[in-house]
Amino acid sequence: MSSETEILACPACRHLVRVPADWLGQSVQCPECQAKFQAPVREGDRLTAPVLLSPSPSVAPTPTRSRPDLLLTFPAFGLMLVGIAAVITNCAMFVRFVSSPDGGKGWFKDQMPEIRKMGFAQLEGPANQEEQDEQAATELATWLLWVLPVAALAGGVSFAGGLGIILRKGYRLAQVGCVLAALNIPNLCCVPGALFGLWGLLMLMSEEGREHFTK
Repeated sequence: MSSETEILACPACRHLVRVPADWLGQSVQCPECQAKFQAPVREGDRLTAPVLLSPSPSVAPTPTRSRPDLLLTFPAFGLMLVGIAAVITNCAMFVRFVSSPDGGKGWFKDQMPEIRKMGFAQLEGPANQEEQDEQAATELATWLLWVLPVAALAGGVSFAGGLGIILRKGYRLAQVGCVLAALNIPNLCCVPGALFGLWGLLMLMSEEGREHFTK
Protein backbone atom coordinates (compact mmCIF):
# COMPACT_ATOMS: atom_id res chain seq x y z
CA MET A 1 0.00 0.00 0.00
CA SER A 2 1.33 3.44 -0.87
CA SER A 3 2.27 5.75 2.01
CA GLU A 4 0.79 8.71 0.16
CA THR A 5 -2.66 9.88 1.28
CA GLU A 6 -5.26 12.30 0.07
CA ILE A 7 -7.55 14.36 2.30
CA LEU A 8 -11.13 14.26 0.97
CA ALA A 9 -14.39 15.80 2.14
CA CYS A 10 -17.19 13.28 2.63
CA PRO A 11 -19.99 14.24 0.21
CA ALA A 12 -22.61 13.37 2.88
CA CYS A 13 -21.39 15.18 6.01
CA ARG A 14 -18.33 17.13 4.72
CA HIS A 15 -16.11 15.45 7.30
CA LEU A 16 -12.47 15.35 6.16
CA VAL A 17 -11.29 11.81 5.48
CA ARG A 18 -7.68 10.76 4.95
CA VAL A 19 -7.63 8.20 2.11
CA PRO A 20 -4.54 6.29 0.90
CA ALA A 21 -3.64 7.10 -2.68
CA ASP A 22 -4.08 3.42 -3.60
CA TRP A 23 -7.80 3.71 -2.70
CA LEU A 24 -8.58 6.43 -5.21
CA GLY A 25 -11.46 5.37 -7.42
CA GLN A 26 -12.63 2.73 -4.92
CA SER A 27 -15.53 2.58 -2.50
CA VAL A 28 -14.77 4.29 0.81
CA GLN A 29 -16.81 4.59 4.01
CA CYS A 30 -16.77 7.80 6.02
CA PRO A 31 -15.75 7.05 9.65
CA GLU A 32 -17.89 9.97 10.87
CA CYS A 33 -21.35 9.39 9.32
CA GLN A 34 -20.86 5.86 7.85
CA ALA A 35 -21.88 7.00 4.37
CA LYS A 36 -20.26 5.19 1.46
CA PHE A 37 -18.78 7.10 -1.45
CA GLN A 38 -16.50 6.48 -4.37
CA ALA A 39 -13.16 8.13 -3.86
CA PRO A 40 -12.16 10.49 -6.67
CA VAL A 41 -9.57 9.69 -9.26
CA ARG A 42 -6.68 11.84 -10.32
CA GLU A 43 -6.95 13.61 -13.66
CA GLY A 44 -3.72 15.36 -14.31
CA ASP A 45 -2.92 17.62 -11.39
CA ARG A 46 -6.41 17.57 -9.87
CA LEU A 47 -8.86 15.15 -8.30
CA THR A 48 -12.40 14.56 -9.49
CA ALA A 49 -15.30 15.02 -7.08
CA PRO A 50 -16.23 12.08 -4.81
CA VAL A 51 -19.49 10.32 -5.68
CA LEU A 52 -21.94 9.44 -2.91
CA LEU A 53 -22.92 5.76 -3.15
CA SER A 54 -25.20 5.41 -0.11
CA PRO A 55 -26.50 8.11 2.23
CA SER A 56 -25.52 8.33 5.84
CA PRO A 57 -27.71 6.16 8.11
CA SER A 58 -27.22 8.59 10.98
CA VAL A 59 -27.86 11.89 9.20
CA ALA A 60 -31.46 12.49 8.15
CA PRO A 61 -31.86 14.25 4.83
CA THR A 62 -32.72 17.90 5.10
CA PRO A 63 -36.34 18.48 4.03
CA THR A 64 -36.68 20.81 1.11
CA ARG A 65 -39.10 23.68 1.07
CA SER A 66 -40.87 24.30 -2.18
CA ARG A 67 -41.59 27.69 -3.64
CA PRO A 68 -45.37 27.51 -3.03
CA ASP A 69 -44.63 27.39 0.71
CA LEU A 70 -43.11 30.85 0.44
CA LEU A 71 -45.89 32.07 -1.82
CA LEU A 72 -48.46 30.92 0.76
CA THR A 73 -46.65 32.60 3.64
CA PHE A 74 -47.39 36.14 2.46
CA PRO A 75 -51.17 35.74 2.08
CA ALA A 76 -51.24 33.74 5.32
CA PHE A 77 -49.75 36.57 7.34
CA GLY A 78 -51.94 39.00 5.41
CA LEU A 79 -55.06 37.05 6.42
CA MET A 80 -53.92 37.05 10.03
CA LEU A 81 -53.29 40.80 9.94
CA VAL A 82 -56.60 41.83 8.37
CA GLY A 83 -58.43 39.22 10.43
CA ILE A 84 -57.24 40.50 13.80
CA ALA A 85 -57.78 44.08 12.63
CA ALA A 86 -61.37 43.21 11.70
CA VAL A 87 -61.99 41.58 15.08
CA ILE A 88 -60.65 44.56 17.01
CA THR A 89 -62.35 47.21 14.87
CA ASN A 90 -65.77 45.57 14.73
CA CYS A 91 -65.78 44.66 18.41
CA ALA A 92 -64.81 48.22 19.36
CA MET A 93 -67.57 49.66 17.19
CA PHE A 94 -70.09 47.19 18.62
CA VAL A 95 -69.20 48.15 22.19
CA ARG A 96 -69.35 51.84 21.29
CA PHE A 97 -72.83 51.60 19.79
CA VAL A 98 -74.21 49.29 22.48
CA SER A 99 -72.90 51.51 25.29
CA SER A 100 -74.36 54.71 23.78
CA PRO A 101 -77.63 55.85 25.39
CA ASP A 102 -79.60 55.77 22.12
CA GLY A 103 -77.97 52.62 20.69
CA GLY A 104 -76.14 54.56 18.00
CA LYS A 105 -79.22 56.17 16.48
CA GLY A 106 -77.92 59.66 17.21
CA TRP A 107 -74.80 59.08 15.19
CA PHE A 108 -76.81 57.92 12.19
CA LYS A 109 -79.14 60.91 12.48
CA ASP A 110 -76.15 63.27 12.44
CA GLN A 111 -74.75 61.48 9.39
CA MET A 112 -78.06 61.25 7.55
CA PRO A 113 -77.18 63.87 4.87
CA GLU A 114 -74.04 61.91 3.95
CA ILE A 115 -75.94 58.62 4.08
CA ARG A 116 -78.52 59.96 1.63
CA LYS A 117 -75.77 61.13 -0.70
CA MET A 118 -74.69 57.49 -0.90
CA GLY A 119 -78.20 56.50 -1.95
CA PHE A 120 -79.50 55.11 1.35
CA ALA A 121 -82.55 56.09 3.44
CA GLN A 122 -84.00 58.36 0.78
CA LEU A 123 -86.89 60.60 1.80
CA GLU A 124 -90.33 59.48 0.69
CA GLY A 125 -91.56 63.07 0.73
CA PRO A 126 -90.78 66.49 2.24
CA ALA A 127 -93.27 65.98 5.05
CA ASN A 128 -92.31 64.40 8.38
CA GLN A 129 -88.58 64.44 7.59
CA GLU A 130 -87.68 64.22 11.27
CA GLU A 131 -89.82 61.11 11.70
CA GLN A 132 -88.27 59.55 8.60
CA ASP A 133 -84.78 60.35 9.91
CA GLU A 134 -85.68 58.76 13.25
CA GLN A 135 -87.01 55.62 11.59
CA ALA A 136 -84.06 55.33 9.19
CA ALA A 137 -81.57 55.84 12.04
CA THR A 138 -83.30 53.13 14.08
CA GLU A 139 -83.21 50.66 11.19
CA LEU A 140 -79.56 51.39 10.39
CA ALA A 141 -78.51 51.09 14.03
CA THR A 142 -80.34 47.76 14.35
CA TRP A 143 -78.74 46.53 11.14
CA LEU A 144 -75.27 47.59 12.25
CA LEU A 145 -75.58 45.93 15.66
CA TRP A 146 -76.32 42.68 13.83
CA VAL A 147 -73.59 43.08 11.19
CA LEU A 148 -70.72 44.03 13.52
CA PRO A 149 -70.62 40.72 15.48
CA VAL A 150 -70.89 38.75 12.23
CA ALA A 151 -68.04 40.77 10.72
CA ALA A 152 -65.93 40.25 13.85
CA LEU A 153 -66.59 36.50 13.70
CA ALA A 154 -65.66 36.42 10.01
CA GLY A 155 -62.46 38.27 10.85
CA GLY A 156 -61.65 35.60 13.43
CA VAL A 157 -62.18 32.88 10.82
CA SER A 158 -59.85 34.70 8.41
CA PHE A 159 -57.21 34.93 11.15
CA ALA A 160 -57.62 31.21 11.92
CA GLY A 161 -57.35 30.39 8.22
CA GLY A 162 -54.07 32.28 7.91
CA LEU A 163 -52.75 30.59 11.05
CA GLY A 164 -53.78 27.21 9.63
CA ILE A 165 -51.71 27.88 6.52
CA ILE A 166 -48.66 28.64 8.66
CA LEU A 167 -49.19 25.51 10.79
CA ARG A 168 -50.10 23.36 7.73
CA LYS A 169 -53.40 22.36 9.35
CA GLY A 170 -57.04 22.96 8.47
CA TYR A 171 -57.10 23.11 4.68
CA ARG A 172 -60.87 23.74 4.54
CA LEU A 173 -60.68 26.37 7.26
CA ALA A 174 -57.95 28.15 5.30
CA GLN A 175 -60.18 28.13 2.21
CA VAL A 176 -63.13 29.58 4.15
CA GLY A 177 -60.90 32.26 5.66
CA CYS A 178 -59.65 33.24 2.21
CA VAL A 179 -63.20 33.39 0.81
CA LEU A 180 -64.42 35.61 3.66
CA ALA A 181 -61.47 37.97 3.21
CA ALA A 182 -61.93 38.01 -0.58
CA LEU A 183 -65.59 38.96 -0.14
CA ASN A 184 -64.53 41.74 2.24
CA ILE A 185 -66.94 40.47 4.90
CA PRO A 186 -64.51 40.61 7.82
CA ASN A 187 -62.95 43.87 6.70
CA LEU A 188 -65.96 45.88 5.51
CA CYS A 189 -64.65 46.64 1.99
CA CYS A 190 -60.96 46.44 2.84
CA VAL A 191 -58.90 46.17 -0.34
CA PRO A 192 -55.91 44.41 1.31
CA GLY A 193 -58.25 41.76 2.69
CA ALA A 194 -59.60 41.06 -0.79
CA LEU A 195 -56.07 40.91 -2.20
CA PHE A 196 -54.76 38.48 0.41
CA GLY A 197 -57.93 36.39 0.24
CA LEU A 198 -57.81 35.93 -3.54
CA TRP A 199 -54.07 35.30 -3.50
CA GLY A 200 -54.37 32.65 -0.78
CA LEU A 201 -57.39 31.02 -2.41
CA LEU A 202 -55.64 30.67 -5.77
CA MET A 203 -52.59 29.13 -4.11
CA LEU A 204 -54.70 26.72 -2.04
CA MET A 205 -56.52 25.51 -5.16
CA SER A 206 -53.23 24.57 -6.86
CA GLU A 207 -51.68 21.12 -6.49
CA GLU A 208 -48.67 22.61 -4.72
CA GLY A 209 -50.96 24.40 -2.29
CA ARG A 210 -52.72 21.15 -1.36
CA GLU A 211 -49.36 19.43 -0.90
CA HIS A 212 -48.44 22.20 1.53
CA PHE A 213 -50.85 20.63 4.04
CA THR A 214 -49.59 17.06 3.56
CA LYS A 215 -45.89 17.61 4.23
